[in-house]
Amino acid sequence: MNLYEEIELTDECLNKAIEYSKDRVYKRSMRGEEGTYVGAIGEIVLVDYLRNHCMEVIDKRESTRFDFFVNSKRVEVKTKDRTVAPKPFYECSVPLYNHSHQIPDWFYFISLYREGKVFKKAYLLGGMTYQQLSQEGVKMNEGEVDERNGWLCRESCININIEKLISNSMMLKILNDS
Repeated sequence: MNLYEEIELTDECLNKAIEYSKDRVYKRSMRGEEGTYVGAIGEIVLVDYLRNHCMEVIDKRESTRFDFFVNSKRVEVKTKDRTVAPKPFYECSVPLYNHSHQIPDWFYFISLYREGKVFKKAYLLGGMTYQQLSQEGVKMNEGEVDERNGWLCRESCININIEKLISNSMMLKILNDS
C-alpha cells in the first residue's frame, strides 16, 4: 500500500507556480523567491487534488494566516524540496516564526522530488491539526543538530515524522465533512 499520493508535475503546474512566485518574497524566507516557488508548486498541486475530489477551495494566501478555505476549514500547505522520494521516517517542518501567526485548522504536507533543478513529482504526504502538531511535534532551535538523523536546523521549527501524519484518504474524508 502506498502511503503517499504521487503526482507527476506538469509544465502547466510549474508555470503557474513561476507566475505566482514572481517578485513575491515573504518576510524571513530563507530561500526568497525560490522558496515562494517551491511553496506555490505544493499549493497548486493540493488545490488541483482537492478540486478533483469535488471540494470547494478558496484561495486565502494574501492574508498569510493560512493558504486556503477547504469546505470552510482553514488549511495551510507546507512543502519541502527533496532530491529523493520521501520515506516514513522523514520529517515535515513548520517554522516557529509562523507558529503564533499561522493557526490553521489543518496543515497539509507535501514533498517535491527534484532532479537537478527540475521538479518532477509531488508527494501528498498527509495532514495534521495545529493542536496535534503543537503537542506531538519536536521543537528544534536554529543551530541545533537533530541527533536522530544528523540534520542541522537552519531555522527554528517544529518537526513531525511523515508516518505520524493523517493519511490522504482520511484527510479527504475530514476535509469533505461540512
